[in-house]
Amino acid sequence: MLELADGAVDFLRRRIAGMFPGRHIDAKLIAENIAFGAAVLGAGHVELVDRGGWWFVASEFNWLAASNAHDKEVELFETILPFPEQSPTGHRAEIYVTAFAEAAYFRIGDAVTWLRGEATEEVLPDRGVVPAWCTKVLAFRCRERSG
Repeated sequence: MLELADGAVDFLRRRIAGMFPGRHIDAKLIAENIAFGAAVLGAGHVELVDRGGWWFVASEFNWLAASNAHDKEVELFETILPFPEQSPTGHRAEIYVTAFAEAAYFRIGDAVTWLRGEATEEVLPDRGVVPAWCTKVLAFRCRERSG
C-alpha cells in the first residue's frame, strides 16, 4: 500500500485547520474537493455517492489522468502535486485519500489499483452503487477523527 513521503502527512494534518471545519477529517469534504477538481479538469458529470461508509467519486471522464502535472494516476496518491488548472498555489485533493483513508482504490474500467487497505477478491464496494456509465471510480473509506 502507498505511504506518503516524510513530512507530507504532517503538512496535510497542519493544513486541516484551513480545510476541515473544527479540524475534523470529513470524508464528504474530501470527496467534494476531488469532484470539484475533476470538473475543473473537464468532467462534464461527476457522481458522488456515500454508501456503507464508502465514498465514491465516479465519472465517465478520466480526471485522474487529465493533468500534465503527473505521468500516471497513482502519482496523485503518492505525493503532493500542483494543480495549476485550479489555482497557481493549489494542489490535487487526491492526496488526502492516502493521508486519511483506511481503505481506498481506484478503478479504470476493470483495472483496479488498491491504495490503502486490503485488496479483496469479493465484489468491489462500488459495483451496483455507481451508475454503469461511470467507468472511472475512486473509492475510499475514512475513519473520522479529529486532527
